[in-house]
Amino acid sequence: MSLTRPFLEIVDGPGKGRRIMLRDGQDRYVGRTTQADDSCPENVTMSSVHFKVRWSGGKCELKDLNSANGTWRNGKKVTESLLGPGDEFKAGKSTFRVVVADDSGGLTTTQPPEYEAKSDTHVEHSHAPHAAPPQMAAAEAPLGTGLAIARAEALPDTAQISDASKTMLVDDMSVPQFIELLASREQYLDALRVIAHAAEKRTAVAWSCRCVRSALSDDLSPLDEDALKAAEAWAAEPDEKRRRVAQAAAEALEGKTAASWTAMAAFWSSGSMGPPTAPVVPPAPHLTAHAAAGAVMLAAVAKQPEKAPEKYIEFLRIANEMINEQTRA
Repeated sequence: MSLTRPFLEIVDGPGKGRRIMLRDGQDRYVGRTTQADDSCPENVTMSSVHFKVRWSGGKCELKDLNSANGTWRNGKKVTESLLGPGDEFKAGKSTFRVVVADDSGGLTTTQPPEYEAKSDTHVEHSHAPHAAPPQMAAAEAPLGTGLAIARAEALPDTAQISDASKTMLVDDMSVPQFIELLASREQYLDALRVIAHAAEKRTAVAWSCRCVRSALSDDLSPLDEDALKAAEAWAAEPDEKRRRVAQAAAEALEGKTAASWTAMAAFWSSGSMGPPTAPVVPPAPHLTAHAAAGAVMLAAVAKQPEKAPEKYIEFLRIANEMINEQTRA
């Protein structure tokens, strides 16, 4: 029997009888709102974009997208799981089953032996171009976890998110969910802007430094190295002296390199934009984020710009790692 038409079927709860068709190698996002590929508005306890599934090589990869109420399998909350025909999981109040139709129209709902040892395993995702980044930190990130803004609707207008990306935003979406959704739609630049503007200033500066070093470690001039070290020093221990050292390092490069913008991000974090002896002229609140985002975007295209998508995904991975590290601290 040839297994050719896989789908999810809601076998219990809201939407019972509905089918979600799966195609090989394609991600399908499922949730309560139209921001998902397949919306289930009748399932009121699902998150706006609750989980995604990918059918690949006869297997269904399930990933919870930091949903508020979780995704459950065999009575256990799961983040990622490999599913075979006949496997079921619950999201909100609905139970979904993996079903495969054969060429004759028959259905397979029996789990093959090879799936028994693979259920609930961690699924490694490729970091090739167009792959979605790893899921980020908790939905309600408090101050101190690296995020100053937890909910995506609270992002300021100064983040300059494109209109196309704004249409994906729903009221109850967390910043990590929004970032993952943007990346899945290949809106990488907007995803980077969201990180820069949602992160605490120290995190944004440290993130931009790590991204620049990741992309340009072999192509840094002495002045670039000075700027990066100044920004890193401020991020490690922010004070006025380090902020002014970062200013000088940034100005020496005249804003022409990615490294210079990491230092400018540190300088614009607080204090005054004028000389120490002049009246205080505080920087606008968004300038650190603006400079940090500019630094990572420049770093992506400064060398081998044709590989920029790969670098964007790596920068998202770095942000994920940093925020998760601070959550555990």
